[in-house]
This record gives sequence, structure tokens and C-alpha cells, in this order.
Amino acid sequence: MKKVGKVLGLVLAASCVMGMAGCNGEKLEIGKDFVAASSQLDTLTKLDKGEADVAVIDSVMAGYYMTTGDYATKLQMVDNLVLAEESYGIAGRKDDKAFLSKINEALIALRTSDYATLTAKYGLTESAALTEATTNPYAAATDGSWAKIQTDGKFVVGYTVFAPIAFEGAESGFDIELAEAVADYLNVDVEFQEIDWNAKETLLENGTIDLIWNGMTITDERSAAMCVSVPYLYNKQVAIIRKADASKYTSKESMKNATMTAESGSAGETVIKGEDK
Repeated sequence: MKKVGKVLGLVLAASCVMGMAGCNGEKLEIGKDFVAASSQLDTLTKLDKGEADVAVIDSVMAGYYMTTGDYATKLQMVDNLVLAEESYGIAGRKDDKAFLSKINEALIALRTSDYATLTAKYGLTESAALTEATTNPYAAATDGSWAKIQTDGKFVVGYTVFAPIAFEGAESGFDIELAEAVADYLNVDVEFQEIDWNAKETLLENGTIDLIWNGMTITDERSAAMCVSVPYLYNKQVAIIRKADASKYTSKESMKNATMTAESGSAGETVIKGEDK
């Protein structure tokens, strides 16, 4: 059974415009000013409204919104500009290795069935990271985390609206449907909670959610602080601009005076600020 809810997280960091620096006075790696957004979709809204000049978002999302809906006629990716390459993973609490072992087991088992069907459905076949060589690093885990999920009869996934990963109300989307397939394989229910992405770690630690499953970039910092699944999708950080600015913004260097935007707490923000996370 799938259940959907919405929870409030921490207050989003305020948007800021600080002259030659970004939030808190730090110098930016790309651009002149930084405006924080509440979601990746919100970055496109800010571009459309003229509140920012360049958005840095996931290529998985860009590929969808630059070809579908109203934004496809107004916005575009900067050609031949990849700002970072990365992989998506699913995160649980640091000590929940047995639970993440079962998530990995399900992903590997579903690779040629549900996973292959969903990557094709959402145009993500070339982004597929699961292969015949994928192995489960937590296969020997014996902690009680999976037993607790079995007792509860469900796990709770934290997500944000991020097409084609998750659509409004968790009605559909690649991660939503993959999580449902994994839950079916594991014979438990899944509940979805829409969250503030900037509060994801807190919501995981306090037990509001059991998994961060929403196109989360795997980083060394996250792998050290949480228990992260095997990579299941490849992704890139790309720049989105208004079509009218196509000749103005063609490279990182051409964006030196631009107002940049990215989802607060996202890989896009990390790229803009030049933070090594």
C-alpha cells in the first residue's frame, strides 16, 4: 500500500544577493550573486520571473523540463556545458545497513524487470547505473534495522517534486514507482512524505522518514554520515538559461556577473559555491 503525506522541515535558508559574493559573504565559483531556491523546479520559476539568470540543476530533470511543458518554450540548457558528473543513491540512517542491504538486494533483483521498464518509460536508459557487475556491499549486515521495517510493515520515503523523478502528490515518477516496486519485492508497504530538501538529514535522523529517495547525489560526506545504497542512476549538473540569453551565457566564464540559483542543499548549490562535499 502506498501512502502520501507532507511534512515541514527546517526553514529554508533565505535567498541572498551580496554584491561580489554569495550567501554569508563567500565568493562563488560561478556567478556574482546567489539566490537560494526551495526546489529544483523553483529554480526554473525564478529564471522565468527574472529573479535569476542561470539555474544549475540535474540533467535528469533538465532533460524532462526542457522538452515538456511551458518551460520548454522559454528556457534551455547551455550547450556542451557539464558542470559536474555524479551518481544517485538512496540514503538511510548510518547504522541501518541491514535495511539498505535489502534495498540493494531488491534493486539488483529488479534490474532486468521493473528497473529496466522504468528507465525506458522515463527516458533514462542511458542514465542507468545498475549493471550485471553491481554487488551489494551490505550483504553481510546483521543489525536490527530490517527487522524493524518488517515489524512496522512499511518504510517511509522522503521526496520532493522533481520530474521525472517524482511528480506532485507522489502519484508517479521514476523514483516513486521504483520505490513501490522495491516495496512489493520486499513484501512491505511504502509511504511517501514530501519534505524540505534542506532538512532531509534531520528528518532522516529523527525518524520522520526512513529513506532519502529523490535523486540524491552520492558524495563522500553523505556516505560518511549515512548508509547509502549502490548507485542506481548517473546524472550531471547542467546550466539552464532563458532562451533570450542563449548568446550571452555560453560558458562558466560568461556567467561571472550572473545571478545564479539552485535548490538549497543540492549538488547544484555545491557547484555554484565551489564547495567540496
